[in-house]
Amino acid sequence: MAKTRVALEITEDSVRAVEVTDGRAPTLLAAGEVMLPPGAAKDSEIVDRDVVVGALRRLWADAGIKGRNVVLGVGGRRVLVREHSSTLRETALVRQSLPFDVQDRLPVPVDQAVLDFIPTHVDDEGMHGLMVAAVSEQMEDLVSVLAEAGLVADSIDLLAFGYCRALAGLAPKGVTGMLIGIGEHTTQVVIATDGVPQFARAIPIDVPRGEAGIAAVEAAPTPLETLTGFRAGGAEDSADGTPRSRGDLRRARTAVATPPEGIPEAPAADAMSADLQDVLIDLVTRLRGTVSFYRDRTDAAPVAATFVTGLHTDHPRLQAALAQVAGTEIRRVTGADLVRIKNGLHPAVDERIAPTVALLLGGTK
Repeated sequence: MAKTRVALEITEDSVRAVEVTDGRAPTLLAAGEVMLPPGAAKDSEIVDRDVVVGALRRLWADAGIKGRNVVLGVGGRRVLVREHSSTLRETALVRQSLPFDVQDRLPVPVDQAVLDFIPTHVDDEGMHGLMVAAVSEQMEDLVSVLAEAGLVADSIDLLAFGYCRALAGLAPKGVTGMLIGIGEHTTQVVIATDGVPQFARAIPIDVPRGEAGIAAVEAAPTPLETLTGFRAGGAEDSADGTPRSRGDLRRARTAVATPPEGIPEAPAADAMSADLQDVLIDLVTRLRGTVSFYRDRTDAAPVAATFVTGLHTDHPRLQAALAQVAGTEIRRVTGADLVRIKNGLHPAVDERIAPTVALLLGGTK
C-alpha cells in the first residue's frame, strides 16, 4: 500500500481532514468534514474536549481515512505572523534570539509563547523573514485532544505557509503571487515568490457559509453532522439525483436592487442577499487596506498573479471586487487544482479543502 499523509484542521465550525498519497504527484484518497456545535471550539482553542474528540473519531470513520499521523494546520486570530529582521545572518541564531527580540511585540508573556522564524532573504543589513508566535498552552491542548482521539500530531503548520507552498505550483517561476483564502472566521492573505513567503496576514472577519437564513438552518439540525460522499470514489446524491451539500444551498441567491459601493454591479442571477453583501463589502475594504500596507513597503515585490479560494469565491461579483483590490486577474483555486483526484470529488468539498491540502504540499515527512 502506498504511503500516505494526512492533514487536519480544527476550526470553530468543523473538523476537516484530507488524506493523500506521498510523493511528487499526490493523489487525494479521502476527505471529509464533521460539523461542530456552536461553542465546541474557538479560534484554535478547544472548549469542549469530548465533543471535538467525538467529531474527530467520527470523521476518520465516515471519511475512511486510514492514516493516524497528521499535519495539524493552525491559523486563527491568536497566531501572530509579523515581519522580523535581525543583524544576525544564520537562521538558528535568529531563532535563538527571538525571545529577547520580540517579547515586547507579543500579546502574551514570552515564556507562554511558541516562537518560530521563517527566513525570506539576506542582504547587507542582515536576515529578514517572518516571525510566528502562538500560545504554547493552546498548541499543547490541541495535541492532547488529537492523542485522545487516537491521532498523532507529527507537526503543526501555519495555514499561511501551506498557501505559500501552493503558490509555488500556481504562479509561474519567478513571479510574485498572492493567495486570498476566505474562511468562516479568518481570511488569510499570503504573498510569496517561488514558495518563499514575503507577507502574511490573518484578517479576523466572520463570513457565513451561505445566505443568512441558510446559515442558521445549517447550524441547527445535528450537533455532529458528517458531510459524507467526499472520498475519491465519488459523491453521494439525493434521491432526485442532485448533490446533497450545503454548497448547493449556498448558491441560491437573493436578488438585490442596488449593489452597494465595493461590490460591482451584476446581473440578477448573480445577485446576493443584503446581509451577505454587507459582510463581503467589509471584507473587501479590509483586504484593500492589507494589500495597500504591503505595497507601501520599500521592498515589496509587485504582485503579478492573484488566486482566491474559500467561501463565495465562485461568485463573479466578489471575484470582480477582488480583482480591483489586487490589480491583477483573479483565478479561483479548489482542492482539485492542488492534488490529483482519480474519480471526482463532491463540489461542496472541493471548494473547501484547498487550505487543508496545501498543508501537505512542498515535500515529504
